[in-house]
Amino acid sequence: MPTTAPAASAPARRRLYRVAELADMWELDRSTVYRMIYAGRLRAERHGPRGRAIRIPADAVAEYLKTVTHPAESAEPAEAVA
Repeated sequence: MPTTAPAASAPARRRLYRVAELADMWELDRSTVYRMIYAGRLRAERHGPRGRAIRIPADAVAEYLKTVTHPAESAEPAEAVA
């Protein structure tokens, strides 16, 4: 009996965040997220029939989080003043 190859599954849908979702997750104002996008610090894509919907791919969020440093973690300990 001939074997048939399994049907190719549809490509996996990748996670896309809305600006409001990231603003809520990061406890920021939406305008701050928009500024990050327009400044080129956070990669985003336009979607929809007129390209007005802005979506941020999950991999872009991961890239951004890798570049962020927290001052408390990167600061060197202060020396005591005598």
